[in-house]
Amino acid sequence: MTPRQARGAAFLAACAVTAIAWPADAAVSQWFESRRRDGLNPAALGATCAWTLVAFVWAGSAGLAYARRWRQALLVAGGTGAALLLGSVVKVLVGRRRPYQTLDDFVSLTTADDASFPSNHTNGAFAAAILLSAFVPRLRPAFFAVAVAIACTRLYVGVHFLSDVCGGIALAILVSSLAREIEPPAAPEALSEAP
Repeated sequence: MTPRQARGAAFLAACAVTAIAWPADAAVSQWFESRRRDGLNPAALGATCAWTLVAFVWAGSAGLAYARRWRQALLVAGGTGAALLLGSVVKVLVGRRRPYQTLDDFVSLTTADDASFPSNHTNGAFAAAILLSAFVPRLRPAFFAVAVAIACTRLYVGVHFLSDVCGGIALAILVSSLAREIEPPAAPEALSEAP
């Protein structure tokens, strides 16, 4: 299987998981609500803040720029921005209401003004993580740890359903795959020679 085929398969798998997750959305949201703890709530709200995503993308892009890998830095910033823009369009088209707007007796820790599907925080975080991992493979675990943490906090604070998060991942795979066609991953030798 070629890398392009693998990315296509990953996108289709993420779409399938999104569809499978949809019937379980209410139960998963209520499960996360029941697991909230006063000591964890401030940390979750901090991790799910839009500025956390901005800082993640900025730090990754700045690190590549510092290494004089300008094109890759622009692709991380631009690819993430494109994923967020597309996600905003899909939100308008789908128009799904948020968990706290649809589930009886459900309380969220924060609210949002736009539609629920897909989770754009998750979309942006995974788009950045996928692109950064392609360009700096040795830091892949750290990049995906940040993306997973952001995705989980969207469920924990109660602003997204599980299928919203899965849909965000699917969209991130699609957009980052297109961005990687512009700039293939650097060879390990090139990474070791970067200043």
